[in-house]
Order: sequence, then structure tokens, then C-alpha cells
Amino acid sequence: MKKEDVKKWCNKFFIDNDKDFELFDFESEYDEKVSAEENKVQLRAKLKEFLPTIPKTKKEAEIMPKEQYEELVIQEITKAEKQATLEFEKALRKIEKDKTTTIIEDMYFIPKQFAKMVANGNAKGFILYGEAGLGKSYTIMRAFRECKKEFVYLSGHITPLELYQYLFTHRKENIILDDVNVLDNEINLNMLKSCLNDNSRIVCYNTSSSKLRVPNRFIFEGTICLLLNDKPKNNENLKAVESRVLNHELRLNYQDKIKIIFELAKQNYKSLTEEDKNKIVNWIKENTSEATKNLNLRVLFLIYEMYLFDKNNWEKMAKKILITDEYLEMIIQGVGCDEWCEISGKGRATYFRYKKSIKVS
Repeated sequence: MKKEDVKKWCNKFFIDNDKDFELFDFESEYDEKVSAEENKVQLRAKLKEFLPTIPKTKKEAEIMPKEQYEELVIQEITKAEKQATLEFEKALRKIEKDKTTTIIEDMYFIPKQFAKMVANGNAKGFILYGEAGLGKSYTIMRAFRECKKEFVYLSGHITPLELYQYLFTHRKENIILDDVNVLDNEINLNMLKSCLNDNSRIVCYNTSSSKLRVPNRFIFEGTICLLLNDKPKNNENLKAVESRVLNHELRLNYQDKIKIIFELAKQNYKSLTEEDKNKIVNWIKENTSEATKNLNLRVLFLIYEMYLFDKNNWEKMAKKILITDEYLEMIIQGVGCDEWCEISGKGRATYFRYKKSIKVS
């Protein structure tokens, strides 16, 4: 291993911790008199003082206290979640180019076409529903890029005042709101209704707050794509927004999710072998069911990262992230209506509603 390789190895820790590598004097810390491996040992000790999270070696992990190890696991899962999202999107790009998976191609065709309608000015807006980890964000942004149209992207929690100011700032642009809490109150939805009106698109915000830094009314001339994980029932304000734009719900049943996960596993992933990937996807199939509430396509890449982190305990870690609907699981296991109602404390109508939502063999 050459000096340059050690430098890249060292730089990776700074990237993982969102720190500037230039802050670290690598040249003075590198010892030309010892081997590359010895330099790595010495540099690791230095980096532990300099950076908050330096992964332990396998030997170090084996001797560290249980509490410290568990804390390390939490840190690694957090990083793995971010990495899983990136790797999932890379996998979608590869499959999209290869066009080898009809399920994926069919699944994304309608939402992609609707997003292109918005990008090309054939529609003012689009609401896309679908659980997390199915690639909603990637699909919409990909559509805009294919149309060579610019867009602005907002994700996470935002107050009504902040949302109003954001809409004003980008009033002539294509806006993508990804899982933003617009359903929290009527003010947010009323603003969206105003933005997406057929005729007058005047948006108002009346407040005595000195925090309002823009005019209290403006004309919105852009477009809005709204990505939501859940489709709430009986929300009249949301229905009013829906009536003004294109709508689509991205849904996959359990069987299709498993099929796509097996397709995704055919692609190369870091240092994992075919045997490793087969072991992981078969574990997912054996340890999930229609009752797994958070099974999505991104889970595969998250578990990949767990496996790479700790090949001895990855299964324990993976089980921690899977959430099971116990009432649904009972039905899958064959529990009858009367017994189910007695155990759950719920009524017969609820039992049959649950049963209808799954395919019971």
C-alpha cells in the first residue's frame, strides 16, 4: 500500500464525519520510516482524538463494553440509513438503463409521466402518495432532469410562516415538497390550494408577526409536486388540493416487494459476494411477511450495510429495524375471528378489514 492509498483511507473518515480533510496535517503525521499498515495504526489513534466517530477494528469491538458497542451500533445504523438511500437510487438508475425488471418499469411509469407533465407545463401540480423507501423522490427528480427542467427541493418539517416565505421565494419555479408536514394544519393546505387554483393564484398570509420578511400576498406562477408517505382519509382540505392537480398512489404488495428485492440483489454491492447477498435476501424473505409494516426496497441496502459492519451480529441488528403489525401477524398465522377478537380487544369488522388487506393462503 502506497502513501497515497493511506491518504485516501484517512480522508474517508473525514468524509464520513462531514469534516474538512485539509484541517488535518496528514504530511506531518505520516511516518515515511514505517510501513503503510503501521502508519494506519498510528493515524487511527490520532483520528480518534480529532474526529467524533471513528469505527473500531473488529478486535477493538470485541473487547469494548456492551454499552459502548451498542452506541457504536446506533451510530453505524444512522450512517447506514443515509448510505442505503444513496445506494437504492444508484440501483434504480442501473435497472432503469438495463430495463430488465418489468415490475419496476411498470411501477414508475405513471408517476414519472405525471411528473413530466408538470415539468413541461401540462399540469400545475402532482401529488404522489407511497410509503417510504419506494423511490418517490428519485422518480420525480429524475423526470424533471430528463425534461431538462430546473426544480427546487424541500424536505422535512416546516412552519406555516416558513412555508409561505418559501413559496414566495420560489413563486416562479418548480417546487418539490418531499414529506413536508403540509397536512399538519389548514393554513398549509389553504396556501397550496391558492397556489394551484385554476384562475387567480393569489396566496395570502395575514400575521402581525415581525418575522414575516416578504409581502403578505403574492401571485404564484410555479408548479408544485407534493410527495407524501400516507394518504389520510376524510381530509376535506386535502381533497380540495387533490381536485386541482394530478394524483397517484405508488403501491406494492408484499410479493412484489420481495421480487424486486431479489432483482436488486443481483447487482454488485461493495465487497459482498453472491453468497453474502443470497444469504441476506433469503433472510429478509424468511423474516418478513405482509405484517411487516416497514418493509421497503431500501431495507435491502440498509441490511447490506449492517452485514458489512458486523457479520456476526447483523441478523440481530436487522430484526431491530423491522416492525411487525401483531394483529395482522396473528391472522397470517391462522388465528380465527373469535380468538383474534378476544386477544386483540377489537371487533369482527376490524378483523375482516385486516384480513381483506392481505393474501392469506
